[in-house]
Amino acid sequence: MKRKSVSVLLILLLVMTLFVPAAANPAEVSAAGSFQIRTTMPTLSDPNAKFYYSDLNRFWKAGRLAPDFKYYKGIMDDGRTGGYIWGNCTWWAYSRASEVLGEPLNPNLRGNAGEWWDCNKKGKFYPYGSTPKAGSIVVYKTHVAFVEQVVGNQIYVSESGWQTKTYGPSSTDDFFFHYGIPWSSNGTPKGYIYITDKTPSSISQKKANYSVRVSVSQLRMRSGPGTGYSNMGYVKKGTHKLKAVTTDGEWGQLASNGYWIALEYTTKVTGKSSNNRLKSLGVSGYSISPAFKSSRTSYSLTVPSNVNSVTIKALKAHSKATVSGTGSVKLSTGLNSKPVTVKAENGKVKTYTLGITRSKAQKVRVSVSELNMRTGPGTVYKSKGKLKKGVYIITQTKNGWGKLRKNGYWIKLSYTTSVNVKGGVSSQGKKIKTASKSRYKVRIKVSELNMRTGPGTRYKSKGKLKKGIYWITRTKNGWGKLKKNGYWIKLSYTTKVRTKAYKARVKVSELNMRTGPGIKYKSKGILKKGTYRITKRKNGWGKLKKNGYWIKLSYTKRV
Repeated sequence: MKRKSVSVLLILLLVMTLFVPAAANPAEVSAAGSFQIRTTMPTLSDPNAKFYYSDLNRFWKAGRLAPDFKYYKGIMDDGRTGGYIWGNCTWWAYSRASEVLGEPLNPNLRGNAGEWWDCNKKGKFYPYGSTPKAGSIVVYKTHVAFVEQVVGNQIYVSESGWQTKTYGPSSTDDFFFHYGIPWSSNGTPKGYIYITDKTPSSISQKKANYSVRVSVSQLRMRSGPGTGYSNMGYVKKGTHKLKAVTTDGEWGQLASNGYWIALEYTTKVTGKSSNNRLKSLGVSGYSISPAFKSSRTSYSLTVPSNVNSVTIKALKAHSKATVSGTGSVKLSTGLNSKPVTVKAENGKVKTYTLGITRSKAQKVRVSVSELNMRTGPGTVYKSKGKLKKGVYIITQTKNGWGKLRKNGYWIKLSYTTSVNVKGGVSSQGKKIKTASKSRYKVRIKVSELNMRTGPGTRYKSKGKLKKGIYWITRTKNGWGKLKKNGYWIKLSYTTKVRTKAYKARVKVSELNMRTGPGIKYKSKGILKKGTYRITKRKNGWGKLKKNGYWIKLSYTKRV
């Protein structure tokens, strides 16, 4: 507020004291039924003192606005000096309006008293007009006050203003406070700002994509960008992402719920984001358990035995985070632990884990003449016909039911008996992939080759194997089992050593001969017990020198 001369102000004060009406006592009446008329200045113990004597009031904390009063203590006589203002008209109007609203007044109402009118009119923060209303701010050329009551043609205001005759902590005349004075000595008002109206004016806004940190304990949320909008509760302390701001930068819309907060009480987060959470996580075609929640990091699911790979999908919560571990992943029989890692913009890492169990295929024999097939693992599922006696492959089990590889339907396993799967072909004509017993020599092409406890890189390493020639007794999935120590090596790093013809003794009374190395080849008669020369081996079969046909070597013994 611009300082007035001593003489003018003293005259003004004298005039104002003469305008106390005798017709009504406004201290005894509620204003517009929405707030209680204030008759006294709030004490420090008043529940609403925070709106007057704290940094919630932008004029209280802005001591630079009145440098002459930097040592003024007033009622805050607690030893603090400097930076605190009270007793001027802007401080009081801001304090009283905030108290009525239940939250700080729009911080855009700033500067000298007379500037409030043009500021609000330009920014459209609150509705305004020329008609006096209880609960509004009246703005004059050099003064603001709060309208407590309107009685006929008279308005009653609470107000405050600086005297200019004395300064300093010892003075008792540093301010005056008039209550219930019908203002008529400061000229015609510019107008009234209706802070309690529920029809706020339109405020232009723009998109935003950044976060702010709320440091106050109770920052009110509004349904729109202004105090005239409905109260939607309070936002918690912490960091919150915005999706829009007003063009003046005074209000921000929360991305989480769409409500608005006053940015005066926030600070913009300028550092790199620490958000390393996922927005969603799943496996295509399957449901994970439990249901996804960003704070939960461990999940599980089961897939049939014939599923050797799945596709993991994940959606990051923050645009600048990076995700690894998604896409197509291969599965081994049993439990597969698949990590999905999220790295925040600031480098902070969070790992989600999918425990994917690939069911073990089992061969079962149906022991009843006809067995119901159903669309799911239970009698509540639709029947899909009968399954006859025979041997079948089960790809998945659940609650005592098994899923048929033949057609995907389910059968009750209590009507079946287990059959060991050692290779060969099922009753449905499907080849069962198991380790093949095949004895031959290989030459290692590299200087050192990893040995593992099983046929795959997921198995434990057991040292290095040097260059040389080694016997392989068994093969599976491109791996070979060493005769030397039982460990497995990757056969792609070896070459097969062509061995000389050798003699083999047929152990069974009769042995099928075929046109090629496998049961899919045509049978060419029976070979009786005896000793025969083998000229070539392939996939556990040997080629006879006698006639060029093939026999299964597992039924022979090398001599």
